[in-house]
Amino acid sequence: MKTHRILVVLLFVTLVSTHASAQELKVEERYAVNINELPEYVVVTSENTKLLGGININIDHKKSDYSEVLKTLESLLQNRKKLRIRTQTDLLNAMSKLGFEYVNAYNGRSSNIGAGSGDDLEIFGSHEKFRINMVFKKKEKYQG
Repeated sequence: MKTHRILVVLLFVTLVSTHASAQELKVEERYAVNINELPEYVVVTSENTKLLGGININIDHKKSDYSEVLKTLESLLQNRKKLRIRTQTDLLNAMSKLGFEYVNAYNGRSSNIGAGSGDDLEIFGSHEKFRINMVFKKKEKYQG
């Protein structure tokens, strides 16, 4: 009987912890981005960060007419307290939910060098960061 209770408690803890760590693509209202304010095309750069696990997300917004809303979108996608995008699959699904469709992807240039070097030393798993630029277009119903 005591073993049965312990088993039930362990099962409950396992289920709760699994559910709590699962990826959720929910956005609170205060983090919302108005699809009508965003440009028709958005290029999102994702960069592997093997040391921390997951990806770093950047959207080039310098000198853009859409600078402020692109900064907000970048923050929404990158911030762990908002959408918590950790993989490119999450990125594709989040952009779809935000009103965009995937168009194309291409490799980005990277000149960063990792902390490890030499034939026998590999501290962070890679000597160079790998960047992918994904092109998204507003879904037809949101195009102005």
